[in-house]
Amino acid sequence: MTLVLFMLCSGFVHFTFASHRLRLFNYNGIVKNGWWDSLKECNLINQSLVTLYDDEDAEYLKKFREDRLHLTSAWLGLSRRRKNITTWSDGVPVTHNVSSVTLTNGEQKCGAIQNNTLTSFNCSDRNAFMCHKDGNYHLIENVRKNWCQAQQYCRRYFHDLVSIREQTQNQQVLVKGMNKTFWIGLMHDEWEWTDKSCSTFRSWAKDPSQNCTIQSSHFSTSMLMSGCDNQHNSLCSQGHVRIIVIRENLTWEQALDYCEANHTGLLRIEDANDQRAVHQRLNYTDGGGPFWIGLRQSRVFGFWIWSDRTVTYSNWKNGKQPEMPLSNNCGAIYTTDHTWGDVNCSHQLPFICEEEISFMKTKIVT
Repeated sequence: MTLVLFMLCSGFVHFTFASHRLRLFNYNGIVKNGWWDSLKECNLINQSLVTLYDDEDAEYLKKFREDRLHLTSAWLGLSRRRKNITTWSDGVPVTHNVSSVTLTNGEQKCGAIQNNTLTSFNCSDRNAFMCHKDGNYHLIENVRKNWCQAQQYCRRYFHDLVSIREQTQNQQVLVKGMNKTFWIGLMHDEWEWTDKSCSTFRSWAKDPSQNCTIQSSHFSTSMLMSGCDNQHNSLCSQGHVRIIVIRENLTWEQALDYCEANHTGLLRIEDANDQRAVHQRLNYTDGGGPFWIGLRQSRVFGFWIWSDRTVTYSNWKNGKQPEMPLSNNCGAIYTTDHTWGDVNCSHQLPFICEEEISFMKTKIVT
């Protein structure tokens, strides 16, 4: 009872309700539709057509689509229908004079400062970046991120990537940038994902000439253009946090540091919906486990915790939570049955990170 009172008074207990936090794929049925009808099908169940974020994500979708669903093709959520090609990350209209960028078919460019001059790179490149909050500018150069990851980082720890509205602000950004190369909050793109998520994935099987996209077994994991009226299968997704499997073997502490530096953190499994999403992801992941997750045991009090909250849902092997003094103090998930177990923290295992998905603001210039 003393421990419970301590946790409640300290504000450490975090109550959660069922949600769709981790990303999960859902198949809507065997009927093939055009892109717009498929989008409507997904929207009717509060989901969206699938967004792809990187090569590993595309490979996972390919395995899920072919091995689980036996589909040769499925619609993706990417379409060429963005009205305003140049936008700021925070949704503020582009009023300051910015250099125009010529986009080839399917290309996506993001704004950066290099040698004190505005330029652009492929948004998937990794650079330092500048965030802003309350009129202050913060150059983040100890980590390198793609543009969307930089956006997510700035929104989590500050306000957003910096937008430049006028010449005085431009000079302040240049001074703070110290002649470094870094992202700012400018994006040039004709394409957008239906869920408005920010993704730098642009792997095309052919030069895009149509306005809608599919993933097809005939072209590996790359995206392929398809006329929006063509007929393909509908595959929907839900959730706002990605599951990212890392196959490098590290200790639990090293895995924690890696995930916090490169993504959002080590994976949390907060409820049955999270567990179902992890189950789906590991079923189509190569390589054995177990995998580290963000689960550890307090050496003082003995209860199990995530990085910032107590464990309110659990899936321990044999239904029994490991207890001190016999337990190991770090948690992992097994690939055979997706239950959790305690493992010595100094062992080296592959691990699973999670990454918050960043979404584009919709207040854009018209």
